[in-house]
Amino acid sequence: MNRIERGHIKHAVMKSIEESQPHSIFFISDYAELGAAETIRKILHEATITGALEKAGHGIYVKPKNSRFGHVPAPLEKIAKEIAARDRCVILPTGNTAANLIGLSTQVPMNLSYITTGSTRTVKIGERKISFHHASPKNFAAKGSVMPLLIQGLREIGEGKISEADMTALKSFIYRQKDPHLQEDLQLAPAWMQRIIKKLM
Repeated sequence: MNRIERGHIKHAVMKSIEESQPHSIFFISDYAELGAAETIRKILHEATITGALEKAGHGIYVKPKNSRFGHVPAPLEKIAKEIAARDRCVILPTGNTAANLIGLSTQVPMNLSYITTGSTRTVKIGERKISFHHASPKNFAAKGSVMPLLIQGLREIGEGKISEADMTALKSFIYRQKDPHLQEDLQLAPAWMQRIIKKLM
């Protein structure tokens, strides 16, 4: 590749970065139609040197965002969703990640965990990690978005360990979401979870 060709590719890549919003996520594969992966990797690396991008993880780049308080790290949830979109797979929060989202845990997890229709792997983002665990299609059968989170969050707490405070948090979560598919999706939950959720509905 001559300098002119590389210059055209670099101009196209940098233009897309400049026109994007802060915290936009970039992958080498985003520019597959422009040139070879190694060429794109070098251009994105050069963008990190100038400060136009930050390297968040292996092959993952983020456009920086700053506030009056300083640098604002990109949310791991956003990076996880962008990885799923790139890989054309579905992800669903599980474990502590799900429990936190539905209010069963007030502690924000350092590392995020998801089940996925894609492959099992762990992506390191700085000192934090995003874990993806392949799961069967039945885990993604719900029509709405609330029941899958309830199932994963309740599974993390465990049968017989749901407190009154947990019940209050769950009721508040269900009320705020207003999922029209909740009743229909209820049959996907284990019997002990159905008993709990019916009380809250």
